Amino acid sequence: MSKFIKKSKPTGPLITLVLLLLIYACEVEKMEPAQPTPDVEETIPESEDSTPNKPDSTSNDKGETNKLEKVNIGDGSGRVIIKDVKDKEYTITPGTYWRIEIENVDNIVVDGLDDVKVVGGNINISGVNNLTVRRISLENNSQSAIYIENSANNLMLEDLKIKNIKDWVIRFNIDKKYDGSPESYSENIQLKNLYAENIGSLFVSKGEIKADGFYGLIKGFKLSNSRIINSPNLSNGIYLGCGEEYEISNNLVNNVNKSNGYPNGNNNHNGIFHVNGNGKLFGNKITNHQGNAVRSWLYSITKPNATVEIFNNIVYNSTRYSAFEVQVIPTTGILPSFNPANARIYNNTVGRMNTGQPKFYEGRIVDIYNTKGLVEVFDNLYFNMRDNVVSLNQSNRSETKVDEKNNIYFDNDSDAVVDLENLKSKVPGVGAH
Repeated sequence: MSKFIKKSKPTGPLITLVLLLLIYACEVEKMEPAQPTPDVEETIPESEDSTPNKPDSTSNDKGETNKLEKVNIGDGSGRVIIKDVKDKEYTITPGTYWRIEIENVDNIVVDGLDDVKVVGGNINISGVNNLTVRRISLENNSQSAIYIENSANNLMLEDLKIKNIKDWVIRFNIDKKYDGSPESYSENIQLKNLYAENIGSLFVSKGEIKADGFYGLIKGFKLSNSRIINSPNLSNGIYLGCGEEYEISNNLVNNVNKSNGYPNGNNNHNGIFHVNGNGKLFGNKITNHQGNAVRSWLYSITKPNATVEIFNNIVYNSTRYSAFEVQVIPTTGILPSFNPANARIYNNTVGRMNTGQPKFYEGRIVDIYNTKGLVEVFDNLYFNMRDNVVSLNQSNRSETKVDEKNNIYFDNDSDAVVDLENLKSKVPGVGAH
């Protein structure tokens, strides 16, 4: 509005007239209803002066202050489109929608205030930077509920409630070849405080390592403070195809991958957290499940001798497999682009592994295959297993060095943990605390 006002200093009655006009114009803007048809596309404003409402100040994860214009959008049903805009905070009108489309945006917040549902449809995200989507429910979809493509950086999916999604909930469909440029990888993709029930998989990305390099690389992927529960056909909880310095922390997984079609649960060899590359997994609690809590297929990407750290996790009562797995699959280990990474598995609490029948082999703290690096297993607490063997070590001893020390075993859970609900270790300095 201000760019249409002559900037010469008005005097006398002219001042009063201008002020009255400004007040009237602002009152008209306040009285306008929320845009009933979200298909109207907004263009990027030329400058802050061209935005009609005074923007509020917010802070991003780096502590930097951003100015966001508040906008209401949606009419309670149908479709919402947010395209070609920046520096805005959208509040979606309460209701049930079938699609939300977010494309080519920068520094945007989309908030459902826990009053917005996407039922039988999806959220499509494409070409975004500094986007936060929060407080929206997604329900009853046989396909992916959130589809991410083209490019995505500094993306936060937060406080989402997810239920009855038969397929992958979040499909990260970006597989550019990494060449070192910022355009060739995704960065800072965060899933925080998600609640998921009766789903297929929570997150799946297309990344991989090939002979000529890395594809679909995500630097700084993070899943934290989230829950995956009551999902009999879960398979992989998350599958990170290619990640550097990922963090999987403080999540709870319970009663998953135990389909009624199998007396002892599914027999697919899955990983609740199946991650490729290198990073950290800590503070997670995985109980009453089938599959490895962690399947780490490890390698270095831009930093030689990177490390995968698995620590302070609780894993209890699986029908199949050991708590953790570390390996380099044979087809990866021979690639010219492959560089090994090391693994450290420590201060975890593990109990009652691989109870299903028929039993193919005993459940351990960790299954170790060839990693072509150093694998350290120490200060772990384990109990109520068939025996006190720490690992199922199937590695080539000349290629993979394994160091196991100070792992403490008890036959009875009462000697190892305070109770079978919190599973807090009784042994100082050993197990998860």
